[in-house]
Amino acid sequence: MLQQTTAAAVVPRWETFLRRFPTAQALARAPEREVLAAWAGLGYYARARRLRQAAREIVSARAFPRTLEGLKALPGVGPYTAAAVASICFAVPAAVVDGNVARVLARLEALRLDPRSPAGSRYLQWAAQALLDPAEPGESNQALMELGATVCTPRAPRCPACPLARSCEAKRRGTPERFPVRRRSKPTRTLHLVAGVAWRGSRLVLVKDRDIVPGHLIVPLFSVPAGRRPANVLRKEWENVAGRPAGALEPLGKLRHSVLDRRYLVEVFTLEEETASPSLRFPQETRRRAERPRSKSRIRLLRESELSRHAHGGLTVKLLRLLAGRALVHGRAHPTQREQGPRRC
Repeated sequence: MLQQTTAAAVVPRWETFLRRFPTAQALARAPEREVLAAWAGLGYYARARRLRQAAREIVSARAFPRTLEGLKALPGVGPYTAAAVASICFAVPAAVVDGNVARVLARLEALRLDPRSPAGSRYLQWAAQALLDPAEPGESNQALMELGATVCTPRAPRCPACPLARSCEAKRRGTPERFPVRRRSKPTRTLHLVAGVAWRGSRLVLVKDRDIVPGHLIVPLFSVPAGRRPANVLRKEWENVAGRPAGALEPLGKLRHSVLDRRYLVEVFTLEEETASPSLRFPQETRRRAERPRSKSRIRLLRESELSRHAHGGLTVKLLRLLAGRALVHGRAHPTQREQGPRRC
């Protein structure tokens, strides 16, 4: 979980995850959708899939690997994770290079190489191995990682408190924050979406995401072309996905969400679906078109309490928080708290 996620975000999620899957056997037996549901909001969901695959391999082998090569053979375990586990748990003299260690080493030598380039990565691995104390590799690795995390920070490094200050070339030059060299990041793309939140009875209308995190459950989302009104797009597209026309709309709020180089601006509406038959809703000349068979609906109907057992991403979590917050502010009953039975779809 700590790969690509901050420790502050991970700690409570890890404790919950461990209670749900306390052993490799429990994780290996769990359906993938439950593991992804427990991972909801942490991003990079391939990590959760590989973690479950690794648990299945460990259970199948009836042993946890204790060598660097054995650890690297597990799904999702790369050089960094393998070296960290091997050195800390089994005293294998393998150097760890994470972002914090890379920063410390790059500043020590005022390294001009990009740490993420193949040449930079190879050099940093060699430099870290040269610094490693083979007698206590776990302590040595953790000390260097902690130094980068707490002293040799990306901005405003605390050089006077650093035990390596006398050997640091970047400090000698007076430019520690210029290292490591950063490559140009990909330009970000901003995408405008509209989301519809609707219930059938006490169940939320959901679909499988095809764009943000494919396969995860989310409320119906639609791209808003330039110059179009989000509400009009939602009305036009809703029936094709949900199988019923959109009725009354109410603005719920706006959300911002980021995935890699994509920035999403999402306008959210609650809506009520129309359920009257086409013969009552349309004049005679348009009735025939309305009665044409639609493709099979891809919707799922779930109570919010059931959603925790299904894979859903961070945007869905934000949507539900927005919905709960609006209900609290306006003193309204949350739809899932109303005493109403489920209606037929």
